[in-house]
Amino acid sequence: MDKDEILKKSREENKDRDLVDEEATNKANSIAFSVGMMVCGLLSVLHAVFRDSVDYGVWVVMWAISSSVFLVKYHRLRKRHELALGLFYGALSVFFFVLYLRRELGGF
Repeated sequence: MDKDEILKKSREENKDRDLVDEEATNKANSIAFSVGMMVCGLLSVLHAVFRDSVDYGVWVVMWAISSSVFLVKYHRLRKRHELALGLFYGALSVFFFVLYLRRELGGF
């Protein structure tokens, strides 16, 4: 096999995807996820310090985002641990949503 055949075969296998761009996007998403969790934690701590209560709203959003990421990964990869994490994070999102509603609506 010469160089041109190898490149042609590689392009066919990768369907002209830019693997470097995909890897950069995956790294950016990973960092964004970590930063989002840290910001949620910081906002919760600041809310607790200044308002004497926990801000559940930011956690509803963060766990919903996390759940959707893992459920989409499960849909594409069919890995059971992705499904388990997606459902777990979805349950956390629902849990924090109930806490949020309970606080905002005054008890149910």
